[in-house]
Amino acid sequence: MTDWTAPANPALRPGPGQGGLLFGALSQDDARTLRTMGRPVRFPARRTFFIEGEEDSNLLIIETGRVEISLNSAEGRRRILAQLGPGAVVGEMAALDGRPRSTTATAAVDVTGRLVDRAHLLRFLETRPRAAIAVMQAVCARLRLTVEVLSDRTTLEAGPRLARCLERLFVDWGKPDKPGEIRMEAGFSQTDLGDMCGLTRETVNRHLRRWETDGILRRDGASFVLLDPAGLAVHAHPMA
Repeated sequence: MTDWTAPANPALRPGPGQGGLLFGALSQDDARTLRTMGRPVRFPARRTFFIEGEEDSNLLIIETGRVEISLNSAEGRRRILAQLGPGAVVGEMAALDGRPRSTTATAAVDVTGRLVDRAHLLRFLETRPRAAIAVMQAVCARLRLTVEVLSDRTTLEAGPRLARCLERLFVDWGKPDKPGEIRMEAGFSQTDLGDMCGLTRETVNRHLRRWETDGILRRDGASFVLLDPAGLAVHAHPMA
């Protein structure tokens, strides 16, 4: 997780990408105990393992890889809500309330992790109040992020919507590269960006090309390199 934060939006904090929301809040002892309660699992790239509406209440702790959290719109289009990495948890809402899955989880790349049974999770939380508070905070943070993402799709034009999406991704997945540059090597395609922002691939490509010309970022194979964070912030927050 990089320490970089978009300068025009100091409230933007690292999200549940690399490092995760929950495990950053748990004590080392609680995190270790929760991990040992789960059984090891592996999902190959593109495998969907939690399905929206499914009756399943296990919790996944990601150890390696990247997981896409999505739901389908009324028109049948996939909407990616989050990209989660090592240390993040998947399926916490169903694990807590026992109700059907509210979203779908798919391995974007090969994923390994620990699958924790709901009964074991609840017993763990009953005896560890600090961990229970951390879980509640993680759920609230995830819900706030989801509301923010959905709000962007309904209130912002294409440019600001894509720019804010890139800000979040650079905060979660970017690493310092050359002086003043942030490199993101998570392998997000233009189709992925479109599914995250509710935009077509063509619209995403048009804005990326414009920002490359303006010296804000560049594409380097499957990587994105942020050259001008302040310039990206201007597009992400035009009224700031």
